[in-house]
Amino acid sequence: MFHTIICDMLGIRYPILQGAMQGGGGVELVAAVSTAGGLGILPTFGGTEDALRADIAAVRARTDKPFGVNITAMGRGFTESRARICIDLGVPIVTTGRADPGEVAVRLMKDAGITVLSVIPTVAHAKRMVEEGVDAVIASGCEAGGHVGSVATFPLVPQVVDAVDVPVLATGGIGDARGFLAALALGTVGVQIGTLFMATAESGLNAWGIDRLIEMAETDTVVTKAMTGATVRCIATPELIAYEAVLRDGASKDELAGLRRAARAGRHPPDDADRRQSAAGQIAGMIREVRPVGDLIEDIIHEAARLAERMPGLARGAAKPVRERIESNAG
Repeated sequence: MFHTIICDMLGIRYPILQGAMQGGGGVELVAAVSTAGGLGILPTFGGTEDALRADIAAVRARTDKPFGVNITAMGRGFTESRARICIDLGVPIVTTGRADPGEVAVRLMKDAGITVLSVIPTVAHAKRMVEEGVDAVIASGCEAGGHVGSVATFPLVPQVVDAVDVPVLATGGIGDARGFLAALALGTVGVQIGTLFMATAESGLNAWGIDRLIEMAETDTVVTKAMTGATVRCIATPELIAYEAVLRDGASKDELAGLRRAARAGRHPPDDADRRQSAAGQIAGMIREVRPVGDLIEDIIHEAARLAERMPGLARGAAKPVRERIESNAG
């Protein structure tokens, strides 16, 4: 049921990857997603080398299923150091995101036998990453939480599928079985899901974040540079709303710097809530409860199968064009 080429490539049961998330995507979530048949992915953004080694060991202590590590491209030194840790510790799968990790890092990992998937926001970026040797790309629409580009999932994904001859997955705006099935209909071989996994029993998201996700509407996110200097889709906190408002009004550098510090701070008056983890996608408006990861994945797969029965040929044929191209190239 929904077994695609990415399942064979990654050694997973279902074509569902968990997006790497700082704060909400810790060891317990990664292990739970992999155990449930998807691919859990550890983040590296904001973490030390020792922390990454410890997290890899902790996931292995919790599951014998495949999992991956996401390397956020934050400069050659950071990227290559994390790549070498993955090589040294025998991590089988790495995803890259935010920017181009560089051909050196990709080749290091490929030569060590690591399967590399790159999250990309444009067709041009997808083509560049294929030239650098990645095994697959994850087309990320601007509906996603975290670092985003400017193109939405529906126009981006089919253009990427048509432009490259490696498997394509979709991420951004996928919040249930309907989104999963829509991604397959666009020609992908699977999906990456982030925000939905934040609202699970195994998530490392803080209590404020969980409560906020359950209350949110689809309009309660904002794309801002306040968090990292690059465009990030976040929960629209009062601090981020204030930052964007004064930015539009032409605030001074000092004023903007103070508001950035406030947005990134760990505790906020008057309730002293911890709002450090604030990245979230627009599907947050669909979340109304916290569920176990295993139940969430199984429900997506089984509901997608039920929906596909009402659209003859979709479940069997959605990934066929990509698979045929890949098999043809391999031959």
